[in-house]
Amino acid sequence: PFYIFISLLLGAITFVGIRDLWISGSSANAVFLFTLFLVHIGLFWSNVRDLEKPRWWMFYYPIQVVLVLVIVNLPFTSDINLTLLGSSILCLIGESLGLWGNTRRALYIGLSLFGFMLITLYLLVERGQFIFAVSNLLVNGGFIVLLMVMFNQQIAERQKAVDLAESLESANAKLAASSAKIESLTLQTERQRMARELHDTLAQGVAGLVLQLEAVKNHLKSNRNERAIAIVEQALIRARSTLAESRAAIDDLRSASADVADSVREKIERFGQATGIPCDAEISIAENQLSPETTDHALNILNESLTNIARHAQATHVHIK
Repeated sequence: PFYIFISLLLGAITFVGIRDLWISGSSANAVFLFTLFLVHIGLFWSNVRDLEKPRWWMFYYPIQVVLVLVIVNLPFTSDINLTLLGSSILCLIGESLGLWGNTRRALYIGLSLFGFMLITLYLLVERGQFIFAVSNLLVNGGFIVLLMVMFNQQIAERQKAVDLAESLESANAKLAASSAKIESLTLQTERQRMARELHDTLAQGVAGLVLQLEAVKNHLKSNRNERAIAIVEQALIRARSTLAESRAAIDDLRSASADVADSVREKIERFGQATGIPCDAEISIAENQLSPETTDHALNILNESLTNIARHAQATHVHIK
């Protein structure tokens, strides 16, 4: 759209200049102006394609300046050359702002083109008209340049917003991936804990019961009934203990208590119900004082200790501190 606009603008002004030269009888200069106009506009349009070429801009702007200088020095009979000068230079400045934004390169190019325009104006017009011509160009051209600068600033801010949105989207994607990974690791850890709990309770307990039942069988075959009855009593204790431990493990898997003291008291209560052994506790730990990992290990150690008491200690009283 910008190049269409400057093509129409400069084309309309050039048409007036061609008509001026043709009416004055300078048809050759009119054809020459038309040719220069085509080259001038053609360079504008080719700049879009060749902009990325190395050092193209170092060739482009000097050629454009030479073309403008030749055009404004044609023998016009009116002040159309001043209009062509101001319009062409402003189009070049606006183009540099559009291509490179509010950068140092655009600033240096704009200042150089503006200096060229001032020098050319000084040579073309009389000294009394110079200030008026410069003031007119500054008012009209300054507004256009300021508009371009503000437009570039809005584009830059919009691009920053787009980049920020893309960064946030990428961060959210990474966060979602990390969350999924953490959830997977948590499930894996929980499966391992469940396997360990079941192995420590059901597997070991049932294995011990099998061994005791085999011993009972052998004693009954040998008519050692008293010994068989004693082992049965031990097996009953083991069965109750295994049942209590299994229930405790299942309860722990369902929902772990957030308070360490409550968890300890629950285990003590289940131990007393399963074994009939009196058990008291002295607990002096605050809630959330330990990490979840430490709490889990401590409760497992307590559970194993109570299991060993029930199996091997032949205790009549248990004290936990």
